[in-house]
Amino acid sequence: MMLLMVIVLCAGLVGAAPGKQPRDESLNHYMDLVMDNLQVIIMENGLDPVALPNTSMGFSDVVLGVEWHGEASLYDGWLRGLATIHRSVDADFIRNSEGRILGIQTGLAIGDMEAHYVCLAKFMDLGPIVNVFVEVHGADVYFEAVLDPVECKFRAEVLEVTDLGKINVTIEDLGALGWIIASLIDFVMIFIGGFISNIVETVIKDLTNSALDNVDLGILGVVLGCERPALPHVPL
Repeated sequence: MMLLMVIVLCAGLVGAAPGKQPRDESLNHYMDLVMDNLQVIIMENGLDPVALPNTSMGFSDVVLGVEWHGEASLYDGWLRGLATIHRSVDADFIRNSEGRILGIQTGLAIGDMEAHYVCLAKFMDLGPIVNVFVEVHGADVYFEAVLDPVECKFRAEVLEVTDLGKINVTIEDLGALGWIIASLIDFVMIFIGGFISNIVETVIKDLTNSALDNVDLGILGVVLGCERPALPHVPL
């Protein structure tokens, strides 16, 4: 499979006239293979579903002239859907003014995600335990990788969430604490959105480098201008 991938990519790139942009299909195919690897790595690392960190939100109200403080604690949370990450637009080479390939850029997308928290809300030492359900309608991600011409590998430089889809939060009946629901929903939306951006731009970015390593460029290093292209492994 790996040898076939290298041959297909090489045919697409070498077939382009010197100084011309290689056929998009070859680069797109390479990025799709990288994303396929990344999806597997995300699953193997226990990140789909991924555990959400515990968090809490404070609130207060005045009762009979006395200000009371309460807290909504969120725990046992999880988020599912990160492994749906995939290429969403055509990939392009990044070139310098002389036409030398410096890297790759493309747009990625994450499909619909869902999350859940258990919430303990307490006010005046009383309060219910409720379930919090979250739906995130996808995310757009900008991807950029630079070419290491010596190692003949692409390394992820940028993995940035550029847009989060609509986030819907549903909370079971809070009973007498129903008056905090709007604030709690806003808090959960901001927290989940921040968590997704952070994990994509740090943890998933690191895993993307593992995926790039798994898809060997092989003899494509010559086409890409690598100084020392990777040699095929020959069993002893």
